Amino acid sequence: MSITLLLIIISIIFYLFSNKNKRKNQKIKGPNGIPIFGNLLSMNGELHLKLQQWYRIYGPIYSIRMGNIDTVVLTEYPTIRKAFVENSEAFENRYQLKSRLALTGCQDLAIQNGEIHTLLKKIVLSEMTTTRIKRMEIHIIQETEKLLKLLDKHAEEGKPFIINNYFNMFSMNVILRFLFGIDFPYDKLDESADYVKSIKSFFTVAGAPMLSDFIPIPLKKSGVFFDSYKELEIETDKLIEKFKKTRNKEIENGSYDIDRDESILSKLLNEYEKSNITWECVSHTCIDIISAGTDTSSNTLVMAIIELVNNNDIQLKTHSNISTSLFDNKETVITHSKYRSSINYLSMVIKETFRKHPIALTGLPHVTTEDVEIEGYKIESGTYIIQNIYSSHRCEKFFPSPDEFIPERFLEPSQANQGLIHFGLGVRDCVGKSLAECEIFTILATLINRYQFINPNPSKPLCDVGTFGLAQVCPDANIILKKRF
Repeated sequence: MSITLLLIIISIIFYLFSNKNKRKNQKIKGPNGIPIFGNLLSMNGELHLKLQQWYRIYGPIYSIRMGNIDTVVLTEYPTIRKAFVENSEAFENRYQLKSRLALTGCQDLAIQNGEIHTLLKKIVLSEMTTTRIKRMEIHIIQETEKLLKLLDKHAEEGKPFIINNYFNMFSMNVILRFLFGIDFPYDKLDESADYVKSIKSFFTVAGAPMLSDFIPIPLKKSGVFFDSYKELEIETDKLIEKFKKTRNKEIENGSYDIDRDESILSKLLNEYEKSNITWECVSHTCIDIISAGTDTSSNTLVMAIIELVNNNDIQLKTHSNISTSLFDNKETVITHSKYRSSINYLSMVIKETFRKHPIALTGLPHVTTEDVEIEGYKIESGTYIIQNIYSSHRCEKFFPSPDEFIPERFLEPSQANQGLIHFGLGVRDCVGKSLAECEIFTILATLINRYQFINPNPSKPLCDVGTFGLAQVCPDANIILKKRF
């Protein structure tokens, strides 16, 4: 008898005799599943597209069965707001999957719940305030200037190149400056790409359902999911050790000034040294910040460029808006703090990119901690909750012609943020959203003002379809740059 067949038999026996499989939320409609697996076998591949298909059939609240775990999928801004804002306490906690417990012990910012999460969030948010980011904006400016030197060379050559890795490097360096106070040199892009590759590798596999998370079979602590995270952990630990070595040397020679050390990692280490958090919390939280901050912002930038290339009229209009809004035409870097309120059309382009291409397609899973009623449906305590962000942003009721790129849909002030949930909602929304907005605005304003982005093959639009992962994995953007001045 094969091991696979034996596991299936054991699972069937467990399913038939375990009282844990009593179905919750039975009054909430949804697709029929099969014993043991529920709807899991229908969720292979592009999960966000399957959730969108079910949303169109069953509406903004529907129930699915992920193995033996009762799940409710929430779609549309009003519904998600009622859950995560108006009933925030019931929906606050993250669902801690078996694979995550085995991977990190859930000792990190993203998955931890309770007092430890509150402390970790407080540490990170203390460095992500608007005032702090404005003070640190010099780092974004410096990273932008470094990137321009490389892109100028591509503009001079006039040859097609893939811009993705440059944006990955830019976003990663911004995060590294805030976290560690360091950055990688751009002249060693190929060497640093190993770290970017490890981030992308983990995000690609981390969003796919693992059978052992949802049906009663042993968890195998190997394979791509665990191996890719281990690689990422090794690379991150190198950065932490390098930071500690420099910090300890400064402490020993008396040059360390705790009041001037504003890096997030120092604050994490201070709490570790006070025994308020474990070393695992330090390490895994660093990975959360680096991987999420790098992949999400860089992929948003790539998608924005793809849309501008495919919609040249919008690119021209955006450039015109930027060039006519500048206070000083000699400025190289156009900063968020100085121009965010005056370059209105670019802001609409960014919002439309967030809408059409939300990087967190479903967000991280939550779990209800008490029974709660949402729009007439009772969602029971212990239910696995999915925020269907992709489908919410492609909902024609709130966004007419949702598959088209239309920045003007945000022209009316009352519609400026209506329906957008790309950073999540409620008390567990993205802690780095202020930094991401500053970073994305600055680099796009600067690049669009300086370059024209051209499709090497005008007869074939650039691919604008990403693939499902913990963060959406965007396609390669192969472009030609032409310097405007």
